[in-house]
Amino acid sequence: MANSSTLFIQRLFVYRLKLIQFQFLIPVSPLVVFDWSLWSNMILFRRDYIACTLATMVSTPFQLQHANSTLLSPDFTLPGHTPLYTCMSPKTFKACLKVLRRHHLYYLSQLITPTGTHLVSWTTYRTAYIAQLTDKRDRSLPHKWYLDIQATTTIPDSYDHLYDHYVRSPTDVPVVSLVPGVTIHQKNRHWLVTLNDNTAPLFGKQLTVQPKKDTCIIVHWTSDCLSSPDDVIRLHPYPGCDAHVPFPAANKYTTVEPRCTFTVSLLKSLILPTHSERIRLNTMEVVFPYSWADLCTLVSYYTRLSIPPDFFSSLPVVIGDSSSPPRLCDSSGLSFSIVLPPGSHYRYYTDGSLINLGTPAVSMGWSWVQIVPDAGYLNSVTTYAHGTICNWPSSTRDEFAEIYAALSVTPEDSVVSIYTDSQAAIDGLRSCVSSTYTNSRFYYKTTNFELWASIECCIREKRLSVLPVKVKGHDGNYWNDFADSLANSAHQSNDAFPLPEAIITSAHSIRLVYDDIICESNPRRFFKAYYQATYMRDLLSLKCF
Repeated sequence: MANSSTLFIQRLFVYRLKLIQFQFLIPVSPLVVFDWSLWSNMILFRRDYIACTLATMVSTPFQLQHANSTLLSPDFTLPGHTPLYTCMSPKTFKACLKVLRRHHLYYLSQLITPTGTHLVSWTTYRTAYIAQLTDKRDRSLPHKWYLDIQATTTIPDSYDHLYDHYVRSPTDVPVVSLVPGVTIHQKNRHWLVTLNDNTAPLFGKQLTVQPKKDTCIIVHWTSDCLSSPDDVIRLHPYPGCDAHVPFPAANKYTTVEPRCTFTVSLLKSLILPTHSERIRLNTMEVVFPYSWADLCTLVSYYTRLSIPPDFFSSLPVVIGDSSSPPRLCDSSGLSFSIVLPPGSHYRYYTDGSLINLGTPAVSMGWSWVQIVPDAGYLNSVTTYAHGTICNWPSSTRDEFAEIYAALSVTPEDSVVSIYTDSQAAIDGLRSCVSSTYTNSRFYYKTTNFELWASIECCIREKRLSVLPVKVKGHDGNYWNDFADSLANSAHQSNDAFPLPEAIITSAHSIRLVYDDIICESNPRRFFKAYYQATYMRDLLSLKCF
């Protein structure tokens, strides 16, 4: 999903990571969690296929890794905030997970006083946020999650004074202390103030309340408080809107045009004490006894509560689009092709070499030779390069490496002919030209899929027209034999260029790593082989049957 060529699937992968993180209040990216024991026994966790898959990989040498340290990591924890997960015992956290999510509690900063040194008392929290949390005997008791946080974060017998590592920098003490709108009942109707998407004040009178959703519908009244922040706030009806006169019945708001009615969060709204609680037919102005400057902390209050994620507006286009992957042509020590006039045809003879397969001294060499006929060069050879490639040794990997090296040094918008004696390389190039790898499930079933992805990415980004040509190996072709000798000499040559693994596997944002080695074999077969070997090891370790 993360490496899909479809933008929708990439967005879906980032969305699922965000959903997992906030569903289970995980403080870091799910890709870098190394201990899932806290969540693994939850029924909700077992129903999440992707979360279970990530948790299963932790017990193996496999892991998902970002291709480049500069790429955008899907870690959505707010900087400077302490997740409640780290402030509670694992048992209490798991038992109260649904309650914390229902009350929009994600970070300890939501429970800290404006001075930053004390935990908000239960009485204050219950009065401001949870108006009716009472037991069967009508006594408001602290919830188990609050008592656990209090025991973990505060100094005993200190009137809820926080430990030093939980203390936050103090915020401005507000001139006016307003009550959050979440304390409103279905029968109450109040004036509210909240912020819109541009952090501008939004005033209105309530029409209906949806307590289960913690939302209400308000009729918008306008104010010029931003232009005169020191004057008292004066509210006027929205032009052309008569939904507030007379006060509508419970079902009348459905016929009101959306331009003057809004659905707002009760948790993110504050009640305005005005001199005109009721609106009459001749009410054209409502005066609030304070100025906007007196309510300057409303912005910080609103921001502090804007913690539940917006899964849609902040999705990146591509996980790694904040930084382009490194290119091979930027590496030092690599020979470059001779640049020809525009419209010219580039021709490369390529070959590979594999020695000592099955031993620790295994080595793979590659080479390419550029030829320009009738240009005055000796035997038409203009320039050449050779080098090595590591990991996943095979007789075809070196053949693929030489193609990638040749295409990497070719100018953009060029026509390229690749002469090779490897039929596997020709078939792979044809698949790259037709985008077979990125448009089908065939990609991950192909060995060296990361290398092929880099080749296909190079062809696409440089807009190259690649023409593979089959030549017969060791048949007296001078240029093919020359390329073969260069590949053989790369094993012991001091000027052989080693292809950096970080570059040839950087086409994708996220890659599969096994024991610190990037996986380029069929993942399903690799997983199967690993578990079969693990079961066989456990079987052989048994002393009796």
